Amino acid sequence: MRRALALSGLIVALAAVPAGAKLTRYSPANHCLSLGAPGRIFFKPTGLGTYLLARRDGRLVTTHGAAPDPSPAAEWAAKVRRGRLELRSTETGRLLGRFHARRARGCLAYPEAQLGARGRPFRGRGLLGYADAHIHIPASFRAGGQVISGENFDRFGITEALGRDEDVHGPGGSTDITGNLLKTGNPVGTHDTHGWPTFTGWPTFDTLTHQQIYYRWLQRAWLGGMRLAVAQAVEDEPLCNLEPKKSHSCSETDTIELEIQRMRAMQRYVDAQSGGPGRGWFRLVYDPEHARRVIARGKLAVVIGVEASDPFGCSVRLEQPQCDRAAIDRGLARYLQLGIRTMFVAHWVDNAFAGAALEGGAKGSFIAAMNVGETGSPFLTGTCPEDGQGDQCNSRGLTDLGRYLIGKMIDAHMLIEADHLSERARLELFDIAAARHYPLLSSHNNTGGIWTADDLRRLHDLGGYVSATPDQAAPLAAKIDGLARFGFDGVGLGTDTGGFASLPAPEADAATNPLRYPFRSYEGDIRFGRQRTGTRTFDINTDGVAHYGLMPDLLANVRRSGGGSEALRTLFGSAGAYVRTWERAVSAR
Repeated sequence: MRRALALSGLIVALAAVPAGAKLTRYSPANHCLSLGAPGRIFFKPTGLGTYLLARRDGRLVTTHGAAPDPSPAAEWAAKVRRGRLELRSTETGRLLGRFHARRARGCLAYPEAQLGARGRPFRGRGLLGYADAHIHIPASFRAGGQVISGENFDRFGITEALGRDEDVHGPGGSTDITGNLLKTGNPVGTHDTHGWPTFTGWPTFDTLTHQQIYYRWLQRAWLGGMRLAVAQAVEDEPLCNLEPKKSHSCSETDTIELEIQRMRAMQRYVDAQSGGPGRGWFRLVYDPEHARRVIARGKLAVVIGVEASDPFGCSVRLEQPQCDRAAIDRGLARYLQLGIRTMFVAHWVDNAFAGAALEGGAKGSFIAAMNVGETGSPFLTGTCPEDGQGDQCNSRGLTDLGRYLIGKMIDAHMLIEADHLSERARLELFDIAAARHYPLLSSHNNTGGIWTADDLRRLHDLGGYVSATPDQAAPLAAKIDGLARFGFDGVGLGTDTGGFASLPAPEADAATNPLRYPFRSYEGDIRFGRQRTGTRTFDINTDGVAHYGLMPDLLANVRRSGGGSEALRTLFGSAGAYVRTWERAVSAR
């Protein structure tokens, strides 16, 4: 760990409590302070008002001296008493001392991913910015919590959050069963497990089971113009049941609650890094007016959604639903209480509400086997209801309970996701929504069922919202422009990051026509260099979108492609488009 601390290589130049600023328990965050006898100390927040204290030699102050590694013994709670900074152990309550804290220079910063960006994020420009309406921020809890390696954050920092792949995937990645099955259909395989500090093994653009949304990487995307994210809490009980190792139960409802708790903890952690409650760039929002205010302030509005196979435990077994209307009423009430504002009716397998859309390739075969294990029956297939949807579709549409659920969601003004439903179920959903004048969402269009031109026209006419799935620059620009032709005033992204989905590979002509660093953000306010984490420098020309922090680099490539400027204008209207769709749902009668 001592070597890992040195690897950050950053002598703090501006790490000080700003001159004239009032000292509070939060103000030392990520600053260098002179405390007298202890010398100059770098304060790395572990939470609101709690810190790791890093000395100039890279060791941490603990209750028993100094140590190279973070632990509960190295965490200290700060208070200000009569102008002095008081530090006590969070583990034992032991007083370290009361200090006249002075700003200082020359500390060794605690390890952290660099942003590779300079400038001020835009604010006060209405609803300008893009939305990612389908991102699985807390997905490390999925499938029992031992499938996706790495965390969005850890109180003890990046060395813990992104440094323990073999704890999850076993020696050489030998127990990464789900990742292997989804990629090749074979549970046996290995991979390079090296994350922090070298990241020689991961993240990669095509990884399915490694963390790609570390909070600093997400912050870099926000600096690139992202202003709304729908954080889809996710679980699939049949997938979880296949996993030999678990950190919690396979209950979808329990896992969703854990993921929401984690997102609230992430908001507090970002606040702590930013200097106190409410000061962070990551803000959970629960109504469209709140989202408007957050976006206008130049921060990231985060909506909580749910993508689960059996919401409220409403599975189906041998054609018999495993829940009733009372369970739906209780489940929806609980979801609303938790702050959930949008959800999918179905995901990978048939449930008590509807048939699920079929998927292809190794992933589709894996899901088909899951459907048999969960429901006791294979998918019932037949001719697709519309031309252009393929040769075979799931013949199962909405059930009576599914229609009841949709009616109750509309009554509660909850946003309804139309992806992953069987094509027949989606058409029935359109009919219900049209009768109630209610907007719908397609947050990662053409994922889980093909959308026809008629489907997209109906979505637009309902006042709905659509997102394009990520791709390399020119195809992504074409997707956005193609969806915009149906009249949508903003088309967002639905990256599905963290959802067992790949991100874009390097451009085919990157060697001869590379993206030049540094580049400026679409709005011209931020200057981006290559992103560095640990000892690895990421470059989209060779790495593709290896993690979410390279989204600004992808958009810079989009701007260089044919039709890219128009596509970005449409994309940067998508945060506003999502909020307006949400407002239509809230005002519907």
